[in-house]
Amino acid sequence: MTKQYAWLIRYGKTEFPLVESDGPFDSDIDPTDGISHAEAIAKAIASSPSPLDSIPQNVYASPFLRTTHTASILATSLKSVVNVEDGLYEYLIPSLLVDRSGVRTFPRTVEQLKELFENVNDNYQSCVEITPEMFPEDEMKLIERCRNTLDGILKHAQGGNVAIVAHAPCVQALAFVMEGVASTDESKLQKWPLGGITRFSRDGEEDAWTMDFYGVTNHMPGEYEKGAGLWSLPCFDK
Repeated sequence: MTKQYAWLIRYGKTEFPLVESDGPFDSDIDPTDGISHAEAIAKAIASSPSPLDSIPQNVYASPFLRTTHTASILATSLKSVVNVEDGLYEYLIPSLLVDRSGVRTFPRTVEQLKELFENVNDNYQSCVEITPEMFPEDEMKLIERCRNTLDGILKHAQGGNVAIVAHAPCVQALAFVMEGVASTDESKLQKWPLGGITRFSRDGEEDAWTMDFYGVTNHMPGEYEKGAGLWSLPCFDK
């Protein structure tokens, strides 16, 4: 039986640091370090020797610039495409989407992202739609959104391996869903660094996921190798 693998990835350095309640909320990755970080992530995954059958065939990303650009670089290495998934959207809270003047940031459309990144799949339909009544959401609603999104992604992948590039709140929520514990109090999740990679595996679609490793950064260059920009949802920040 062939195992299924799921890679959860946080992007690296952004061009402009995000300041909560201030922004900018849709910065691209840094044109020098951010590109280097995305390439390091892609190399670590695309050339993964342990085992070779863990390499993902399907790439999914949040519609924000920093995640889609990172996913585009990864997909190029994998000779794949980027499926832009709205369910991987940034955590729907004011401090991460609304500036001090009350203006909310919305990400680009798939059509706009396609103009920037050629390997965006404009035929993909998001599994989860972000609607106005979902804003704002709390941690439990975020986790439920990510649970529904993961279900849709895995159905779309049809048993294939997946790579998911998203924001720290979302990849952490996805990891919690896959961890399979009853409550956040029982979770062993920790803060997630920039460029951090987590991998889960399972023997079959009806089997539980096993966490192979969490938030690793040994592929990252310079000071980022030891873990930088750590972030956690409050429910996991023990």
